[in-house]
Amino acid sequence: MRKRHINKIAITLSILFVLFVFAVNVSAKQSITSKTYYHEGDRYFDKKRFDRAIDKYKKAIKANPRVAKYYYMLGKAYQTRGSLDQAIISYKKAVTVDPDYYWSYFRLGAICLEKGDHEKAIAYYRTSIEKCPKESDVHYFLGKICDIKGDTDGAIKEYSEAVKLKPDYFDALYNLGINYAQKGDLKRAVTFYKKARKVKPYDEEMLVNLGIIYVKLKNFRKASNVLAVALNVNLFNRDTRFYLGKAYYGMGNLDQAIKQTEKALAIDPDNADIHFTLGLYYDKKGWSDMAVVEYQEVLYLNPDYFNTLNK
Repeated sequence: MRKRHINKIAITLSILFVLFVFAVNVSAKQSITSKTYYHEGDRYFDKKRFDRAIDKYKKAIKANPRVAKYYYMLGKAYQTRGSLDQAIISYKKAVTVDPDYYWSYFRLGAICLEKGDHEKAIAYYRTSIEKCPKESDVHYFLGKICDIKGDTDGAIKEYSEAVKLKPDYFDALYNLGINYAQKGDLKRAVTFYKKARKVKPYDEEMLVNLGIIYVKLKNFRKASNVLAVALNVNLFNRDTRFYLGKAYYGMGNLDQAIKQTEKALAIDPDNADIHFTLGLYYDKKGWSDMAVVEYQEVLYLNPDYFNTLNK
């Protein structure tokens, strides 16, 4: 009897071992299959063949529906293709599988921002920050929402957090410059534009904005130097020419001021501010008749222009 009992135990253990080995093999095979589909999807995604990528990600999910990243990449492919509703479904499925998958919350926030639903976007971004407090991009986009809502102080707070986490975050540094300029704190604006310039020395918009602030601060030499670099980036930027003219005028170089302002006018011939400024320079030069022509053009473009000058 004892021998028979021992044999039964041995048979039972053998069966359990076989079932365990079978289950492990099935799981391994399933994992290999799902990863293969997933990596194929990534290759198609990189080639911008989003329909094929979506097909492969779906097959990866079918082979193994317990991986949040598969749903996330499926959502990303849908979003990049412009199928936002399907992207939302995939991102929500990703956080159902893994509630800590913060990138899905980030992407959901981005879609809500694109759709103009700022409150939902903020909620998703906040959740993303809760899951991963050190992600600089989330703070940056919260700053963007604050900008849209006109909350300059809130934008500065979020962009500053982004910069703390990523000191060379160009867009955050650049937007800090913009926001401090809007608040009238031009010196702080210059500080952040200069930091942004170290990251991207030849970004045209940043250079022009920095040059404009230098003009407003009456630091005409620095303004001319920065705007000269911007001019090398793009010869046909109206603001570069216009404010370079102002910088030359501030340095007492009236001929160059006129030259640059005339070139700005050639780029934007219907701009009343440029006509008026050119008229002032012509007056300073003693070319009264030419100045009158410019002032007449100002009135033609904006009959109330001179009434608003003192406001």
